[in-house]
Amino acid sequence: MRFSRASPSLLFVIACRAHAGASSAAPDHADLMSDTLVVYHAGSLAEPFSRLAMKFEGMHPGVIIRRESGGSVALARRALTPGELPDLLAVADYGILPRLLYPKTASWYAGFAGNAMVLAFTDRSRFVTELSTDNWCDILLRAGVVSGHSDPALDPGGYRTLLVFHLAARFYGRSGLGDSLERAAHTIAPPAGQSIYDMLRAGALDYVLTYRSSAASAGLRWIGLPRDIDLSDPALDDVYREVSVTVSSGSGSADSTVISGSPIIYGLTVPDAAPHAHLALAFAAFVLGDSGRAEMTRSGFLSPPRPLLTGSLPRELSF
Repeated sequence: MRFSRASPSLLFVIACRAHAGASSAAPDHADLMSDTLVVYHAGSLAEPFSRLAMKFEGMHPGVIIRRESGGSVALARRALTPGELPDLLAVADYGILPRLLYPKTASWYAGFAGNAMVLAFTDRSRFVTELSTDNWCDILLRAGVVSGHSDPALDPGGYRTLLVFHLAARFYGRSGLGDSLERAAHTIAPPAGQSIYDMLRAGALDYVLTYRSSAASAGLRWIGLPRDIDLSDPALDDVYREVSVTVSSGSGSADSTVISGSPIIYGLTVPDAAPHAHLALAFAAFVLGDSGRAEMTRSGFLSPPRPLLTGSLPRELSF
């Protein structure tokens, strides 16, 4: 996978600064404070960020990282709310950062990992014995099959599911298939204390389009989709951008946002007014460095050889 290829249609101006032999460790700042670092991150980043936080805390005794996960759009909006500002924000869609934070409240952002959309299921899923990479669309449309996705207004996993539906219609040459799949899938709000994967395992859902890394970490069965559909390949940016979906701009809002298909790229930033910006930059450098990339790969993500850096970059982020 090559993240170094950047199309102007990505809507981002990518500045990649490479230094041979860049250190895999966070900068050794003697003045790193003993404090609590607040990190908001996408739910799909829970597994690698848990391990990265533990490693960083071990490197910097006295530092505690408090992680909060959720839908990336919801977390980015929360980061704009007075009194809710995190020290670091990591989202499942790189494009959220220029849409909502950059350059008004964050002077830079970085792309650091990729993923692929897959169809997840369990042994209990209806018609699972008939499922294949050729007929998955038809299985989702069968009577009695229950499929779902997260809220597209709050979570990239939700709107990426809809984008996959419409890419499938183009790929298979079936007019109207995308709309039919949208109507058949439900927007799911899991009960308190549960996830959409809990509902899948319990049999309340038969199928969920989700990230490959998430399906693997949740212990689910899954099938891969063609690369022209699964949003995994930056080289297919032009193909993905042939489709778009319109989603609500927020709860109770009459406004909407048009989101075009694009390769899955996770992004992070440290807001300019972060309470512990210096410490947050050290953690960001750790995540973006060799150790972070190795952890992301271990967790099933696709890792570029170097991060994609945009904006007025702090000296800690020289790669």
